[in-house]
Amino acid sequence: MIENGKRYLVTVDNWFQAPDGERYCAAWGVCELKTTADVFNFTPARPSTNWFVKIGTEDNHVIVAGCQVHFAVRSEKRPNSRHEGKTYKDKDTGVEWSENYIYYAE
Repeated sequence: MIENGKRYLVTVDNWFQAPDGERYCAAWGVCELKTTADVFNFTPARPSTNWFVKIGTEDNHVIVAGCQVHFAVRSEKRPNSRHEGKTYKDKDTGVEWSENYIYYAE
């Protein structure tokens, strides 16, 4: 169970674009569970994802649908990063990716 106010390394099923403009498949930071009403300010009439996890601070965070969470690893210590500003380009799509797959949301 994800505890509100604790730090987690959360991996997700699909890549996401973070506030820094780069793409990631994991985020690390303080987590807070949210309902659909908390995130969108309404309750949908049809069945949908009914929970989300906000990862990070009020000024720097990502919100992930609960159905996209693959792993949540409790970790107060910031995970090591091999990111050195390097990127690579997918030869088929031309999309440029960051070498670091973890978004540090703090």
